[in-house]
Amino acid sequence: MKIKHILIIFTLTFFFTSCEKDDELPEDTIDLISITKANSESGDFNVELLAEKALFQGYNKLYFNIKKNADESEVEQASVSLLPIMHMSMMTHAAPFENPESTTDEYGYFEGAVVFIMPSNPDEGWELRVAVDVEGIKDTAYLAIPEVISLEEEREFNVVSELDGKTYFISLLEPSEPEVGINDIEFTVHYRESMMSFPAAENLSITIEPEMPSMGHGSPNNVNPTHVGNGHYTGKVNFTMTGWWRVNIEVSNDGQPVGDDLSFDITF
Repeated sequence: MKIKHILIIFTLTFFFTSCEKDDELPEDTIDLISITKANSESGDFNVELLAEKALFQGYNKLYFNIKKNADESEVEQASVSLLPIMHMSMMTHAAPFENPESTTDEYGYFEGAVVFIMPSNPDEGWELRVAVDVEGIKDTAYLAIPEVISLEEEREFNVVSELDGKTYFISLLEPSEPEVGINDIEFTVHYRESMMSFPAAENLSITIEPEMPSMGHGSPNNVNPTHVGNGHYTGKVNFTMTGWWRVNIEVSNDGQPVGDDLSFDITF
């Protein structure tokens, strides 16, 4: 009987230990790099900005680690709001963004996004204002973004619509790792309401037509993106071989085109 009890205790100990390790080290943990950090105005909190890669012109997923400076403990419950600001020589303006959810995700970070609509340069740069509400304590950290680069194959462009005069900002999110065959394709579309407001455009239609300019052919079985919420449009694109692809897109509002000759280049 004692041996049986020992085996049961060992089995339970192994089970709970394994579960704790699995919770601490999920198999799909994201590798992140630290971009910058700053203390909040009051000095109560430290906010660190992390990302999967160097920040670029386009849609960037952002991750925030927030700690209490008093004891360096991590904040696990908070409301977090973002405001990206571009400081130019003659003016300032904002950009499209998505606020994190109110609680941390399974990786222990608050996850949001910013669409940087232009790269930075030595004289003009981005700042990210991060407002936090932790158990009723409200504070703000001002993060100076070291650099936003311009990619060789752009992931964002803007177009002024002849239909309504609005400037639309179109970002390509997926495929981030293209491969031969059917790939998910995803765009976000925002428009400039004012220099400080860039709402999601949720009532547009998008059609896609991929082609290989160097080979003179396209591909079948593509699925036009449809709106799934918050300005995100998802569909399917078929790449039949590796190489340079151009995904031609048409964005329309009530059947009227927003812009002409729109495309993203994807090479893999």
